[in-house]
Amino acid sequence: MSVRYCTKNLVGRAPFALRSGAVRLQSSSSKASSSDESNAIKGENGEELQSVDVAAARQSEFNGSISQLLHQAMNTPIEELGDLETKLKSPLTEKEQQLDEKLTAFLRKYSKYNKVLDLPEDTNKFDFSSKVLSQPLHTREFPYLSHTSKEKPYSEQELYVRQLKHAAHTSKLGANIQDVYFPHKDVFNPPSLQQVSIEKLMAAGVHLGQSTALWRASTQPYIYGEYKGIHIIDLNQTLSHLKRAAQVVEGVAENGGLILFLGTREGQKRTLIKAAERVNGYYVASKWVPGTLTNPTEISSSWERHEVDYFGNPTGRELTLNESMSIIKPDLLVVLNPTENRNALKEAMKARVPTIGIIDTDSEPSLVTYPIPANDDSLRSVSLLTSILAKAGERGVQTRLNRASV
Repeated sequence: MSVRYCTKNLVGRAPFALRSGAVRLQSSSSKASSSDESNAIKGENGEELQSVDVAAARQSEFNGSISQLLHQAMNTPIEELGDLETKLKSPLTEKEQQLDEKLTAFLRKYSKYNKVLDLPEDTNKFDFSSKVLSQPLHTREFPYLSHTSKEKPYSEQELYVRQLKHAAHTSKLGANIQDVYFPHKDVFNPPSLQQVSIEKLMAAGVHLGQSTALWRASTQPYIYGEYKGIHIIDLNQTLSHLKRAAQVVEGVAENGGLILFLGTREGQKRTLIKAAERVNGYYVASKWVPGTLTNPTEISSSWERHEVDYFGNPTGRELTLNESMSIIKPDLLVVLNPTENRNALKEAMKARVPTIGIIDTDSEPSLVTYPIPANDDSLRSVSLLTSILAKAGERGVQTRLNRASV
């Protein structure tokens, strides 16, 4: 019954024809007898070659012929089927009935052992519409997982599955993780200016100044006190100066100004790149070339120039001679470490470019137009302050684009 059922389903799904006498089934007795024929094959010179399993070779050849015949059968048109359907409706012979019973018993045993179908014990028929107990092999999460016995230790596959289950169900029980610092959040998702508080600045280490031995007297208004030989920066001053600098960045970006970020210390490049992307500006992370602003005939004369609109797209207008020879300079310079970039600050003064700088207790605030008293040695502190300024500039760019699109 099962052979006939499978054949009928295949005929209904796709046109194919079985060539008579082309397919032969290998019985278990022939397979057992052939398995004993494994021996060593000798070459022409009498040397023994590698041992070959004759049964495995015959089985592989048999599987290849079956695959080829099925492929040919699937490509056979429906018109060439002939009287196949009539033959299927004819009664089974005694030999075919014995084969059908053996195949039904095998399918029952396989389904019961692998828990594929729910089969009653007293039936002699194989019901393909029985209730499925488990998912098919190709849809299971771990189809090839082999279970070890109770007296043996777990295998590597079983240990991996147990670890996944533990991580999904029991690893988070009894733990409530809060106030954890993730470095990428300050760079890619910084807080807005309204969300900045003294508590957040203190958590980032903005209040930690330099040693008292390196103190510069001009930073006295920004110092709150001293603790164990280190000056403590007044975070109220930091918050007020940060808000003023953020308004400057937002105003420059809203009016289409060019903002340049400068930071030459190790670890600041990722912050500079993200900040420049937010405001459609530029950054310098390696070294400030002396004369970039004060010597334009040698530095910026070879730079290509073009005019852009409010959306940042080139207009295509041909520039005049004066416009082509003019100095290319930023409208605002943000310096993360002013102590190492005094040349850039002095050039900005001569070129009349306003500057924003993070001023530590060993820096000179008079060199910067808009100082922000804070710790410039901590990467976390610098990333937080720079990202807040960049987010304010991003808000100014969005305001400009909305105004231009109206």
